[in-house]
Amino acid sequence: MSEMLNAKDFFEKGHIPICVFRMPYVDFDREVHFHSFHEVMIVIGGMAMHHMHGRDQEISMGDVFVIPPMHLHSYEVPKASGIEVLNILFDLKKLEINTRDLGQIPGFHALFSLRGTKHGEPYLKLSAKDLAFVNSIVEDMEREQEEMAPGYEFYLGTKLRELIVFLSRHYSHVASPSGKSILKLGGLISYMERHLGEEIRFGALAEEIHMSPTSLRRDFNEAFGCSPMAYLQQLRVKKAMLLLADATKSISDVAFEVGFNDSGYFSRVFKQETGETPKKFRADL
Repeated sequence: MSEMLNAKDFFEKGHIPICVFRMPYVDFDREVHFHSFHEVMIVIGGMAMHHMHGRDQEISMGDVFVIPPMHLHSYEVPKASGIEVLNILFDLKKLEINTRDLGQIPGFHALFSLRGTKHGEPYLKLSAKDLAFVNSIVEDMEREQEEMAPGYEFYLGTKLRELIVFLSRHYSHVASPSGKSILKLGGLISYMERHLGEEIRFGALAEEIHMSPTSLRRDFNEAFGCSPMAYLQQLRVKKAMLLLADATKSISDVAFEVGFNDSGYFSRVFKQETGETPKKFRADL
């Protein structure tokens, strides 16, 4: 039986959807649960066994897990050990973070976009120095969350961005074979975002990350739940939604800018992804 953790229990209505808390030396097991928001779990003491996607992994000081929305996970804590954990919960979609620049960091996609794959859930093992730095960021966030001084929401958002960039850059240098496999897919998303306006063929994507078409199709579907070309289509529509806000651009201009040579086909794809035609979407802005 799994438990759903509700956003309303962690994020105060009308305020920034970020919640920071620590669990000092928990000696009980966390039952299988999931949530509609992201969770960054940082182990700062003790040890436990973490369960996610059917994979069991011992976790200890310095381990960092990014748990995506709607993903079942749990952990068991040995009675003789206990575990101390920092938790940073946030709703990435509602934060309205501009990920254009972040998208250039392959580690960002690997940590915050990819789902668990056969390679295992992406995670970091921080050195004592890096863990101390991350802990200082979280302590700043805890203090702001508690004091709620004017401007605290802006500050919380800034510190979360700092944490996301630090973890993403750190993951981009991960050395393990499994980490590199996941990182490849993250790098592929970065490539797609940089070349949205160009013609991109599936074979070129496979060549870009030196994978066979069969392996790429399988691994990408495991990570994203769709094919690489379907994901590329989603990226193009998301970019088009931003461009349509510029009234000086015609719909044909927008279509061409995001890689569609046929405005009619662009309109059909756009409606398929959003439920509205580009013209209706622009009128509703």
